[in-house]
Amino acid sequence: MKPLKLLFFCLCLGNVNAQSDFQVESLKTFTKLYGYVRYFYPGDEAASLDWDAFAIYGAGQVEKCKDQRELLGTLRQLFQPIAPTMVLNTKDNPIVLGKILPPKDAKPVYWQHLGVVTGEYPGNIYQSERVNTVKTETKAEYPDFGNVMTYLDAAPYAGKTIKFTGRVKVLQGSTGTGHLWLRVDRSSGNGFFDNMDQNPIRKSDWKQYEIIGNVDFSAYGIALGCFLKGAGELHVDDMHLYYQDGEKWIEIPIKNSNFETEAIEGKDVTWVHREHKGQYDIRIVESESYEGKRHVSIKSTQKTSTRKARQLFDEAPKPGEYINKMAGSGIACMMPLVLYGNKQGTYPKGNDSELRAILATVSVDEPGLEQRLGAVIISWNIFRHFYPYFDVVGTDWESELGKALRKSYTDTDREDFQVTLEQMTAPLRDGHIFVRGEKHLSAAGISWEFIEGQLVITQVCVPYYALKPGDIVTQVNGMAPAAYFDQVRSRISAGSKSSLEHKTAMMSLAGEYDSSIYFTVNGKDMQLHFSQPLYPYCEEPHPRDIFKKMEEGIWYLNFDKIEMKTIDSLMPHLKNARSIICDLRGYPNGNHDFICHLLKEKDDDKWMFVPKYIYPDQENIAGYESYGWDMKPKKPHLDAKIVFITDGRAISYAESFMGFIEGYKLATIVGQPTAGTNGNVNMFNLPGGFSMSFTGMKVLKHDGSQHHGIGIVPDIPVSKTIAGVKAGRDEFLEKAIEVAKGK
Repeated sequence: MKPLKLLFFCLCLGNVNAQSDFQVESLKTFTKLYGYVRYFYPGDEAASLDWDAFAIYGAGQVEKCKDQRELLGTLRQLFQPIAPTMVLNTKDNPIVLGKILPPKDAKPVYWQHLGVVTGEYPGNIYQSERVNTVKTETKAEYPDFGNVMTYLDAAPYAGKTIKFTGRVKVLQGSTGTGHLWLRVDRSSGNGFFDNMDQNPIRKSDWKQYEIIGNVDFSAYGIALGCFLKGAGELHVDDMHLYYQDGEKWIEIPIKNSNFETEAIEGKDVTWVHREHKGQYDIRIVESESYEGKRHVSIKSTQKTSTRKARQLFDEAPKPGEYINKMAGSGIACMMPLVLYGNKQGTYPKGNDSELRAILATVSVDEPGLEQRLGAVIISWNIFRHFYPYFDVVGTDWESELGKALRKSYTDTDREDFQVTLEQMTAPLRDGHIFVRGEKHLSAAGISWEFIEGQLVITQVCVPYYALKPGDIVTQVNGMAPAAYFDQVRSRISAGSKSSLEHKTAMMSLAGEYDSSIYFTVNGKDMQLHFSQPLYPYCEEPHPRDIFKKMEEGIWYLNFDKIEMKTIDSLMPHLKNARSIICDLRGYPNGNHDFICHLLKEKDDDKWMFVPKYIYPDQENIAGYESYGWDMKPKKPHLDAKIVFITDGRAISYAESFMGFIEGYKLATIVGQPTAGTNGNVNMFNLPGGFSMSFTGMKVLKHDGSQHHGIGIVPDIPVSKTIAGVKAGRDEFLEKAIEVAKGK
């Protein structure tokens, strides 16, 4: 058994890399300049730079500076090659921008951002364009992923824990990610499934990855494999499957597990592949294998094209317009927002060949101090310039930058640094913020939450645990439960209080596989191991029907699971129902068309807004592109009394759904407030193998008021009771039935 090492609590017991106040202030100065140039300087050299490598290299150079004079010189050396018209000087010395004489055939070049494209995940609603330039695009001709897989009989391993391992690397230059995946099929409902979506593979050298899960007693099959998601090339070798027998892992034989003896196409082969009509090239290759002579390559097919960068909206900076900013450390920056360019590029030219040669030697994936500093610099700037909710969350974002930079010096491994990134972003109160690393989290096999001021076990998912719902926990890892939860909570970004408490309860019971959590319950000390799938294991205390006729005239629909085609088939019953209880304590299953059967008028509200940015620091936002769902009434109109149940698990799409219910007063809402986080997610990768997501658009309620951080507030609040948990009652559903009956 591994020793205790929870992913949520990392004590820094020494100042491994001591840093001065001047170093931190210098890094903050570099951070601000980095954001100005990366996202708003319109020159060719800046637009084509490896910005991840530049953040790492620049941080390393800046933190060595001893005084302001040395810092100013270093910053000029860093930025002059890529932004030759930007001027840096001390605040006491005047700054004058030189006049730029454009070629006769030149046009103004400037940035427009509709949200922002972060580089790694193009093609969504967010866009960034450097107007009046020629843009080269490499498009991968793929729908989602290219996959190689095999299938086994699950019966011999029923009730056992299994482990799937494989050697994988993603070749340099790929923008896609690698994934092992493991699925257990059972006769009813979903079995274990993990596809590493929370911790995808990006490393360019051979490394072993693993997935651990459980085989249900009712399981009939085990599917496993590896896929490339997105564009690039992935190599995979040496795949193995094991089952656990006491302290030992016993290998389950898989023919051709190292791809040495068979092809992967045709009849009667162990491994099969899915190329999606030629959109991926999947084959056996015979060079640079992890072991032996052969391994599998999964490569996306690509098409390169050029086009003129389009103007996204009418608003634009004017020729001659510039920013004049104090970057910090007593250093001022003046930078034009518009340059001129023609077919030969933008003017004036930068001399960036030496810098590019240096950046080509920078390691982006290593877990060192400079990589940590670079990751903080990159992520802080994306939020600084493009996070749309600073006006409502009240976060002192500059203060968080200083804290994260300082903590980066004392972090000793990836787990520590993941804590740093999570603590930096937690004050943004965005339920779409997730920091993903390489560690695979597992759950402890129970669920708990604070009820009536006490930490109460609400579900026991592992039958051999000597616990039951309603048991009271009085200590966790030697701490009072409230103090333990405070530590977990410090790492979690969430919009509403109910969402924060739900996420805290779940993540307080997660850790590295086979590590342990210790707690005292009913006066007895207990130890549980993190050995169960994190999600959706032990997520639902009350298994809910997909639909049910509760009693004469009252129907129940579980919107987390029910498909729209099933709702359509039930319409003859629903249109004659007295009451319909709609359970949305989670995420809709593509069934939002149900709203149309409640509406009495066409909805043309615009309640989702993507900001238009042409200036840094979110100053003078140029306006918003607005969106709605344009819902129309459909027959039959449901005249029944409608009751919706919801809680803090309802986020994003669920809140769009519930926004109609609240905004048009289509139902009585019971339960707890929703997550208070809505809008399309934006994602980006970071040095060191991390990725992050956040909400990139502003969403309001249908009456134009604030949604973020508030959510959909129920008409009738419901809270669990300890007595209700002990009795196995669903108190939310009980209240909904009471309302449905008109009591």
